[in-house]
Amino acid sequence: MIPVVVTYSSSTPRHDAQFARELRELADIAGDAAREAGLDVRWVNAAAPDASAHALVSSSRGVIVLGGADVDPAGYSAQPAGTWMDSADAAADAFEGALMRAAIDAGTPVFAICRGAQLLNVALGGTLVQDLGSGMHRDEDPDVLMLTHPVDVAAGTRLAGILGAGAHDIRSGHHQAIDRLGEGLVVSATAPDGIVEAVELAGDAWAVGVQWHPEDAGADPAALRALLDDFARAAAA
Repeated sequence: MIPVVVTYSSSTPRHDAQFARELRELADIAGDAAREAGLDVRWVNAAAPDASAHALVSSSRGVIVLGGADVDPAGYSAQPAGTWMDSADAAADAFEGALMRAAIDAGTPVFAICRGAQLLNVALGGTLVQDLGSGMHRDEDPDVLMLTHPVDVAAGTRLAGILGAGAHDIRSGHHQAIDRLGEGLVVSATAPDGIVEAVELAGDAWAVGVQWHPEDAGADPAALRALLDDFARAAAA
């Protein structure tokens, strides 16, 4: 089994009970799929990590950052626009950002999902769109967690090598999105409205962030398997 760190804010007063339950359900699916891919998961609560980012990277072969709350705009030198900041956790942002930067510096593979993809962008100096509103990416009904919509995976990218270039139906539920790209990142998938849906580091480093939730119960499990299998191969190399 290949040791990897998997992180999200699993226990924090910043999340209400329903949101915490939704995150646990997604994490359970991701954890099961990771183990099936041959990964030995060390869970870390981003809101209260039990070790430093550098210590965790030095003891693992890969890093997976799952979804969660909105990213605090202070992390990219912006002021909050709206009332959504209730669940943001600057300390969790700082920890997971440091974890991904340490992994990239060490040549350790990084797989980032939804909030994780946004944080990957911010950690590398990028910015976010703070509020897309409802529509293709997030339903007006707060009880509808995910929507299905297509994305176009760009040919010639690492993501295309994993999933195939062209159109894929995915599951997402987000109101923030990547704006200015972080250093070294390229766009590997977009939605029909032009919103960035996936990014990756250019070159040989394995660092992929998807804005959608391949671990959602309504998503195609083959896509999650393909992503984790490729991540596991990189972690084992």
